[in-house]
Amino acid sequence: MKKHKKILIIKTGFSEFLDRGVSTVVSLGDVLFCTTLLHLYKDDEVTWVVSAAAKELLENNPCIKRLVVFGSKALGPIMRKHYDIFINLEKDIGICAFLQDVKAKKKYGFYFNDQSQDIAVYRSPTRLLLAGQENHHKMTGNTAQILCRAVGRSWTGRGPILRPRKRSKEIYDIGLNYAVGSKWPTKGWPMKNWKDLECRLKKDFKISWQQGHKNLHQYIRWIDSCRMIATSDSLGQIIAQALGKPAVTLFGPTNHRRMAGVPGTHIILSPSTCPCRPCFLPVCQYKKPCMEEILPKTVEQYCRRLYKELYG
Repeated sequence: MKKHKKILIIKTGFSEFLDRGVSTVVSLGDVLFCTTLLHLYKDDEVTWVVSAAAKELLENNPCIKRLVVFGSKALGPIMRKHYDIFINLEKDIGICAFLQDVKAKKKYGFYFNDQSQDIAVYRSPTRLLLAGQENHHKMTGNTAQILCRAVGRSWTGRGPILRPRKRSKEIYDIGLNYAVGSKWPTKGWPMKNWKDLECRLKKDFKISWQQGHKNLHQYIRWIDSCRMIATSDSLGQIIAQALGKPAVTLFGPTNHRRMAGVPGTHIILSPSTCPCRPCFLPVCQYKKPCMEEILPKTVEQYCRRLYKELYG
């Protein structure tokens, strides 16, 4: 009988896998997307340390044996155990330094390098893992491929895993996932364009506006109630991927190549010729942000074509 390996994964969401910065705002989408790794360890015993804000995204996950909320009391017992594989996906210097003493046969991800007094990468296949946003044009592969390469494996072609408390009945044809987080407001599409898109689609489709803004459970149920969604590059597209819902995703200031080829994601790229893209800036320095150059007619046509291909 094959022996199950003991795996420890640290992913709280205070930093993003391909973003150098660290924030007090938890990136829920990045936490959920990192569950893509779990396909590699579905037959093993996985302990996952997560932030309280992102805990609900990982509850009931069949590939996680033990889910631990981040905190000094929780990390104490974890530090005393031995693991076959330790994966740290957080770039916070304090977290990295604290986790240096984790006992594991193999270690992947980020750690604190005493010599350089900075964050480094275990067994790094690429320096991109520590690059700033200015190096996103050097990406070779999507985020899932880079994530799996970072632990010495190949991507299985499967997306993130989410198991909601209860699946919702599909009652809407297309959901309009218009809201974006506070970290990158430039990812948002103008509200006038969303309203224009609704007018173009509502005669032939049952449309629903985003629900559950302040309740993650309700938000997940709303996306599950839609056959497909139109969305910006946000948490909504990751939840849709995990639920098997097609997501027509609008990209402007962020790098569309991060999601290229990920099941369920259908990309509409801004036609803007802005030399800064992808800039990942929270505020655009130009009069006309790149997201404004995506026309409602373009999104309408894409949604219609995709819906017909999928549902007839």
